This record gives sequence, C-alpha cells and structure tokens, in this order.
Amino acid sequence: MLPIPILDDERFQEISEQARSMIPRLAPDWTDFNHHDPGITFLELFAFLKESQQYHLDQIGPRNQQKYLKLLGTARQRRAPARTGVILSGGRGTLPAGARLLAGEIPFETLRPAALSRGKLTGGFTWDGARRCPFSAGADAAAGKVRLEVFGRTPRPGAAWYLRFDGPMDQSAPLYLHLWVYQDWPTRRNPPEEEVIPLTRLVWEELGPEGWRPMEVLLDGTCGLLFSGDVALSPAGEDQPASAMAEEDRPLLGDGAWLRVRLVHGAYDVPPVIVGLSDEFIPAVQRETLAACARRPVRDGAVSGGHLLDADGEYQLYLAGPDGFWRPAPHAVRENGPEGVRFALPGVEEGEALLLTWRPGFARSRRLALGDGFPHQSYELEQKGQICDSFQLLVAEPDRPDAWSLWERVEDFDASSPEDRHYILDEEAGTVAFGDCIHGLAPEGEILIAGQAVTLGSGGNVKAGRVDALHPEELLRLGLAPEELRVWNPDDASGGREREPLEEGFRRCQRLLRRTDRAVTYDDFERLTRQTPGLMISNCKAVPVTQLPRQDGSLEENCVTVVVEPYSLEQERTLTPAYRANILRYLDDRRMLGTRVSLLAPEYVRITVYAEILSQPHYVDAKARIQAAVAAFFRSGWEFGAPVRYSALYGIIDTLDCVHGIESLTIDAQGKGITRGTNGDVILPHNGLAVLKSASCQVRPAE
Repeated sequence: MLPIPILDDERFQEISEQARSMIPRLAPDWTDFNHHDPGITFLELFAFLKESQQYHLDQIGPRNQQKYLKLLGTARQRRAPARTGVILSGGRGTLPAGARLLAGEIPFETLRPAALSRGKLTGGFTWDGARRCPFSAGADAAAGKVRLEVFGRTPRPGAAWYLRFDGPMDQSAPLYLHLWVYQDWPTRRNPPEEEVIPLTRLVWEELGPEGWRPMEVLLDGTCGLLFSGDVALSPAGEDQPASAMAEEDRPLLGDGAWLRVRLVHGAYDVPPVIVGLSDEFIPAVQRETLAACARRPVRDGAVSGGHLLDADGEYQLYLAGPDGFWRPAPHAVRENGPEGVRFALPGVEEGEALLLTWRPGFARSRRLALGDGFPHQSYELEQKGQICDSFQLLVAEPDRPDAWSLWERVEDFDASSPEDRHYILDEEAGTVAFGDCIHGLAPEGEILIAGQAVTLGSGGNVKAGRVDALHPEELLRLGLAPEELRVWNPDDASGGREREPLEEGFRRCQRLLRRTDRAVTYDDFERLTRQTPGLMISNCKAVPVTQLPRQDGSLEENCVTVVVEPYSLEQERTLTPAYRANILRYLDDRRMLGTRVSLLAPEYVRITVYAEILSQPHYVDAKARIQAAVAAFFRSGWEFGAPVRYSALYGIIDTLDCVHGIESLTIDAQGKGITRGTNGDVILPHNGLAVLKSASCQVRPAE
C-alpha cells in the first residue's frame, strides 16, 4: 500500500524562519529583519496563508471521501425498503396496487393488484408419463408443507403438471402463481444474476371447451422451475389453435378450471421439487407512498391509472407541450369503473400526460417552497426516511406562464451546467439542495413535491407472520369485516437497510476491486465456470494447452479447454446443450480478446476392484466394512485426470482394523484413453473421472 503523505507538516514559525533565511541570498540590500519592517509583515502574512492552505489540504472530510468513491466507480448504497410477500385469502372484490397492509404499526404496500373474487387453486396432480400423483393446495401448500416432484423423479418430455381451480379464472387480468422451489441440494445452484438460458422448454396451457389452449407467459421468475418466484400467465388469444384432450383424460379432470404445464424439450439437472405454491401471493414492500408521479400516454382522450392513489387520492394532470414543459390540464375528470381508473381529458385525443396523485393529508406538505433564484437554496423536508428513487420535484418556470418542469436528482453538481435543472437529496439530513447558478440552475418559482415515499429501512425487516392486517380504509372500500380476509406473510421481510456508512462503502469497494471478473488465467476460467448463473457445477478443471496437442504436435495456444461436470442425481453426469450454451455465453463476455473457449464433458472410467483378504478373528462384518471403505475412496471428490493409485487403494484396505493382510488386489478399468502404469496404477485421460462399478472381495479369517 502506498504511504499516505502528511501535507500539514510545517508550522508558522518554521515557514517564516525559512523565508527570512532566504533574504540575504535573494535580496542582499535588505538588512532590517525586525517586525516593524513592511517586508517582514508581508512575509509573515504569506507564511500564515501557507500554513492555512496546508492545513486544509490535509483534511479529508466526508465530501472528499464520497468523491473518492465516485472516482473508484461506485457510491454509497441508498436507504432501501424491506420486501416480502403476503397471502390474501378470502374476501371479495379487487385490491389495487399500493393497497396498505400493517405489521402492527409498520405500513406495507402491495406491488400489484389482487383479485379476491376469482377462482382459487385447490389442487391437481402430477403426471410423469406412467404415474399420477394428486396433491392439495391451500394454507399448507402456501406454508411450505408440501413436497411435489412436478415432473417425477426423472423428468422426461411428455411429463405434465395439472392445476385445478374451483371457479373460472379472470380472463381480463394475468394469473400469478408463486412457487417455492427446493434448493437444498448438496451442490448450490448459482443465483440468476444475469439472464439464464432455460434448461428446458415448458408450455403452459388452459383447458377450454375446444381442448388445451396455449397461454402466454408474461413473467417467469422461476427460470423454468429452477428458482422460487412468480409465474404470470395470460390467455394467448383466440387465434392460437387448441389441442384436443384425450378421451381417457376427461374422467381424471372432473369439474373446475384447469391449467397444466408440459415438459416439451430439454433435460433438468435435478428434478424440480415444489415445496410451496399459492395463487394468492402478493409481493409487498415496506413503504408509505405520500405522492406519486408517473408519465402516462393519452389514448382515446383518457389516461389509465392502476395505483391506489389514482383511485382515492387527490390528483392533477399536466400535458406535455411542444417546448418540452408541462402545463396543467384543468378539465381532467376521474372515472372509477369496473375495469379500473381512468382520467378523461376533454379535447385531447393523443399525447403524453404527467399524472400527479397524493394523499389528502399531504396537500399542504407537497408545496415545498417558493424558489427565489439565488444560489445554494436548501429546504428541509417534513418527513424522514426518504426513498430516493421515489422522490421527484416539479418546479414552475419563471418566464413561462403555467409551465412546469421535472427536475433531475443527482449525486453532486460536478457535471452540472448553469442550465441543468438538478438537485441533491440528502436522505440522512432530510434536505433538498440546489445549485449555485454555475453548477446547477437555482429555482425561481413554486417548488412542488411530485413524488415521495418513506420507509423505515432496516426497521421493516419483520419476521414471518407479522404482516397480518389490511388497513382499515382498504377494508372499508371493499366492504369487508376484518375477520373476512386473512392476511399473513409466509416469509421474513428482508432487504431493508439504512444509508450505507462511508467506512462500509470503502470496505465494499475494496471487495469489488479484489474480485476478478475477467478470465485470464486457468484459475479464472475455473472460478467463473463454477459461478455461471442458474447452473449447478459439481466439478470443473481448465486443461493446460500442453496436454491437448494437435495431430501434428503443434499447440493451439489461444484456446482454453474446460472440463465441466454438472451436478445431477445420475452417477454419470452429462453436459447438456443448455449447460454448454450458458457457460459459453458467460465466459464469452469475460474472456480475453482472441481467446477461444472449448468445453469438454467428463469421460467416466468404470473401475472394478477385486481383492482376496485375510481378516482379523471375530470380525463378522469385515467384508461389508472393506467394501464401504473402497466405495468411500472413489466417492471423495475425484479430480479430473487424477490416476487411480494402486498403492493408495492398497493402503486404505490394509489399514482397516478388521484386515489382517491382503493376499491379492486387482483393479480393472473400462473407458476411453486409459493407460496402465508399471506399478498397477490406472492413468486416466485429462477429462477422466474414476467411477466405481463394483467392488467384490473374498474374505477368510486369518489362522
């Protein structure tokens, strides 16, 4: 690490004495060094200024540290709200997005609408091509008390999962299914940090009068049933052909509405196992939205809304003008209908509108201040705990009547010009600051808070079951009593945090700088292959180019070959096309220019062991213990290309306390590219893995 220089290393007396000592050499005629001399006065003045400059240069404050983080390509993490999901069972009607839930006095808001009156998931069955396994849905399934192999223990194309609903589904809104997928396998599946190429092709269908009709998958947060998440489905339309249902299937289905998902193509590494499912799961976030601002298109003379504030809050619409500013639409009329909320705009057919909505109690607070046009304006917010991404300002233009502009939030004014409408939100202090007319424009006119939401940060990380009530105003809107609607969160709320301290920001930056995201060395290729998103990599190894010569003996020096063993329940694991595509795409973005990547599947070498053993007296289980020791030897993390050492296997058997001696030991091998050593070792190819086929031994007591 470079040493940190000390800039404030001289005091006033030292600076003035050094300057006075230079006078005879620079000005020999200057002979009066007393304090009354004007030259000495100026010399001491400049010594004082130099000491002051050095003092301030040596100070590193929070603003300097934030600049350093910016230069390093990162910034302090902002305050973030906690997130969870809630189950809403019972009741009737439709809850819009933004409906308020309560965990004691802690507010949460739903992130999408919830249709309480449609048909509910009651159960169904799985079909693996030979066996039908029924299951029931409900509170137990939502609580994670099921274990459902949706395509059987060995998924094959043709397997299907059938879901039954007790009533017709709402065709006007997407159907959301939340699935909890089992993840506790011996090898961890890498999280989907980037887009994952699905391992299989799944087709979702609904049963209609004409048969099974395909459904459109709007969202698949499970990546093809690999992870826990949401699946959003919508009817695909009448133009999609329906496939007739087999007559033998009709008695199996019975009444109700049915969905199914079929495995059409591909192969899973491990069978997808569902440990929980619900069609009543709604994602929620711990925040309280006081005002919302959204750009909406104007279609057929109206603007559509979908948030709770759009239906119940106070509102104001602004229309986009040709000069890029927003002007109020004075005759906007809100219409709440069965299909949702719309705002009619008489005389306007097409265009873009800015929809501002706010809670009735926020009407006074939304008027932040009246800008005076002077530099360095700063105003304090009434509410604390701001969510920066939700905060927006609308400011009146001083020289344009009825013209307003949306201002942009920035981290600092370093890159702001005098015309840039920028501001800084300090979420810790709860203030809004504007520029100095050189770096950032200073507002001159009314300043409105167009969007604002607050959160408790880490205080919203409540435990499972704590979110247990709907806000009384939402119950009143639906006409429900509290006991008619059950609300609970099956998972803990997580992700809530405060503004990151500067010290933690630097520690996180150091971790990021130490992390290598480029493939240069063989170790880099192995590490990046193991962390390919969405995959389960059991073993991998980059093969040195010297071990892969061409037929003429030359080396392909710009090619890196990686042997990959995926995890699966099979003893001999294959590298599927989907695995190859995911790994190659992930490495292609990180390899050096001019480097080519090649993947190899494992070559499994089947080993047969035969031994004749003399056992110690009184060991009746000697044979079983010897076979278990041999199996453990081959089961313990074999490295690609590692030879099967005759001496190692001999030593493992000979050191057992039940063994008196070994009369003979034979190791046979079957596979491609194997050779024999002079001492009985089995030499494997560079992509070879030893697999125990059988181990038999003849055991007789020693005399």
